[in-house]
Amino acid sequence: MQKIKPFLILLLIIFLLPITGCWGLRETDEIAFVMLLGFDKGEKNNLLLTLSIANPRVAIGGGEGGGDEDAEKNREIVSVETFGSPSMLDLLNTTIDRHIYLQHANAIIFSEELAEEGLNRWLSQLMRFREIRGTAQTFICRGKASDLIQDFKPLLELNPAKQMELIRKMSTLHGIYPTTQLTDLYDQTKSHSRQAVLPLVAVHEGETESAKPGLEFRYLAGEVPVASKSKVQHSGAAVLKGDKLVGFLDGEQARYYLMLSGKFGSGVIGIKDPIDGSGFVSVHTQQGQAPKYDLSLDENGDLVIDVNLFLEMEVIATDTPNNFEQTDLRPTLEEAFSRQTEQKCNEVIRYTQDELGTDIFGFGERVKREFLTVQDWEDFAWLELYPHVQVNVNAHSHIRRTGLLLKTSPSAGG
Repeated sequence: MQKIKPFLILLLIIFLLPITGCWGLRETDEIAFVMLLGFDKGEKNNLLLTLSIANPRVAIGGGEGGGDEDAEKNREIVSVETFGSPSMLDLLNTTIDRHIYLQHANAIIFSEELAEEGLNRWLSQLMRFREIRGTAQTFICRGKASDLIQDFKPLLELNPAKQMELIRKMSTLHGIYPTTQLTDLYDQTKSHSRQAVLPLVAVHEGETESAKPGLEFRYLAGEVPVASKSKVQHSGAAVLKGDKLVGFLDGEQARYYLMLSGKFGSGVIGIKDPIDGSGFVSVHTQQGQAPKYDLSLDENGDLVIDVNLFLEMEVIATDTPNNFEQTDLRPTLEEAFSRQTEQKCNEVIRYTQDELGTDIFGFGERVKREFLTVQDWEDFAWLELYPHVQVNVNAHSHIRRTGLLLKTSPSAGG
């Protein structure tokens, strides 16, 4: 044992030696770190690729405030027209004296025009290339992706990559757009049971003149009435059928899509006072548990899908005189909120069936479990059947809290 111990120590030292050095063969000052990728339709069936490259002399991690001048110094933006995304590396090195490094790119933006023609040609190249991160967030841009990247100037971050990471997290706080990783997008364009939905982004050229009366989140990106130095907006979703763009969901529709698919985190939703209609009640809503899906056949042998949603609410604001803090009034508000949720969900489902003809909720993934073989499932042709399937939504809402007020009192002036 005494003879074996030194040998084991020596062997351990030998194994530790390789991990102490740098084996990448490139220094950091020899690399151009790409943060954002933008894809537009080019000329002659080509691709116009736009890259946002970090300027390492200025990009120090973000969080210290931004602005137009800081954003411009923090990055370099280059565009190249090419027949394939990996081939652009050689073309870019005719003007850039560093190795183009794509593993830090955490956002990939496709233009609306390119998505309408189909993304499969470009997705297969991205998935095959070893430097592309499968966890990168994907977006559909209204207008040109190159213009959006030029106008992408975060207010509070120096690093656009950090901004994109925060945007992904914000989806769970308000639910007005989904999040889709590159691997999920690729899989869903090939799927026979679920179609892809991507967050929608756009440049907002105006200020508050695009406001719509009485509507909270019925806006697409680029239409939200916000006046800001940051012109890039995220709201709503782009719907694909196969690999082609077929339509959009606004911010409100995106919320109910997320509820039906079990991905809704939380958000503030308004409802008209169900007692006398004297005002509105704002409730912070979150999904209490995952939706439940039940499959059955009606008397004609047609498939019926029943979806049960479970929502938890907190009353955070009211402009009505009715005291919803009272336990006897809570069931009225809960019932009204459930009926409103069912109505909105049914509207989104009918929209996807009648106008888009695509199952974005993943109902097909539940139906697929009833088949023994993959071939039987593919022969069932779910995506062709989906527009004719009856889907029933049942919402179950429960008020957990009513905010910091114990009672709503009338005004002293009557």
